[in-house]
Amino acid sequence: MSAQLLSSTMRVFSSHMKRIRSRSRVQDNWDNGETGRSTHDIVPRVSNKPVGWNREEIMFVTGHGPFPSYLHRFNLRTRDNCSCGEKGDPMHYATKCRFTLSWHFQTPTVSLKL
Repeated sequence: MSAQLLSSTMRVFSSHMKRIRSRSRVQDNWDNGETGRSTHDIVPRVSNKPVGWNREEIMFVTGHGPFPSYLHRFNLRTRDNCSCGEKGDPMHYATKCRFTLSWHFQTPTVSLKL
């Protein structure tokens, strides 16, 4: 093998290994982080491929939206309760709230901490 080809091959290999190490570090940070746990429960693997979610799906998964639990975190509401009295988070509206009954999902068998 020529020296030039060997040098080129080594650069490609080195770049590939850096990418693998970087992805591994990002995955480790995602797995062991303190924030984004509700999103981690739904999307546990780091990927650079687009998910293709719409705005409403992103708000549901992240909990960032017009939910009492989210607004309360930023002192935009005095309480984090829904009008029915329970905690007003996305999972509540999607599975339990009597005011959103016609839009309910089936409650997941695994508890998602939204």
